[in-house]
Amino acid sequence: MVSDIDLSRPLGVREAYKRLYRYRSGNDNDRKQKMRFVVPVLKKYFLDQDSNVERAEIGMYIPAEFQDNPPASTYDEVRIEQWDKAKVYVRPFGGYREEEEFLQQFDLLKTALENVGITPNPNVRVIAGYTYLRYGRQRIEAMLYDNSPM
Repeated sequence: MVSDIDLSRPLGVREAYKRLYRYRSGNDNDRKQKMRFVVPVLKKYFLDQDSNVERAEIGMYIPAEFQDNPPASTYDEVRIEQWDKAKVYVRPFGGYREEEEFLQQFDLLKTALENVGITPNPNVRVIAGYTYLRYGRQRIEAMLYDNSPM
């Protein structure tokens, strides 16, 4: 399940997350079906040629028992997507998303990949979160897609 993040709004990420929560809790799906929370929560940022964020979306996996036939969203700002297989590279970080050090993880990951001859996709960055926001130290990951075809 995926919802776009309104980058012009200060609480755009929170608002998008709440839309997914309402779908997952059964409020905004056609079966009124509650689904368990599945981690990670993924925030995907799409960048322009100068590495500026053009748009972003937040997504969660649909639990295994609903994968073959997920409930339809009754809210047009939540959509069900099946993502293509992709090779991604991950750099875990224990800390907080707001820390300056976290954003450096993308550059460190890119440099490590380039040192072994791998060119990551320069137009997509993903943040994977595995713990509740604001509940102590966070388990988060900086993710980059492989730029070569699968």
